[in-house]
Amino acid sequence: MINDVEKLTLLYDRMIENLNEFTMTPIDQIEKLKGFPVADEIASDFSDITIKYAKELFDAEWIDKEQFQKFLDVDGYLEKMSENKDLWSEEALKSAPEWEECREMGLELLSSLGY
Repeated sequence: MINDVEKLTLLYDRMIENLNEFTMTPIDQIEKLKGFPVADEIASDFSDITIKYAKELFDAEWIDKEQFQKFLDVDGYLEKMSENKDLWSEEALKSAPEWEECREMGLELLSSLGY
C-alpha cells in the first residue's frame, strides 16, 4: 500500500510539473526546451506522458471524472491542431490563438486540481 501511495504521489507531482510546463508563456517554453522542436515536445509530453499519468490517477480515484475529461479534451484539441502544420513552429507557439487556448485549458485544469 505504501508503495502505491508513493507511486501515485510521484505520478501526481509529475503530472502537475507537466501541466505547469504546458501552461508556461511561450517564451518560457522555448527557453526551457531550447534545442527541441518546442511545439511538438509540449504536445507529445502532454499526449504521451501526462495523459497516462492522469489515467492512472483517475483509475486510482486521485482525480475525478470531470478532471480526467478535461485532460482528454486538451488531448483532443491537440490532435485537432495536428491537422494544421502551420501551428507547429515557435512563431505559432507565440502567436496562434490555438496555443493560447491550450494554455488556458491547462490553467483551468490546474485550477480544478487546486493550483
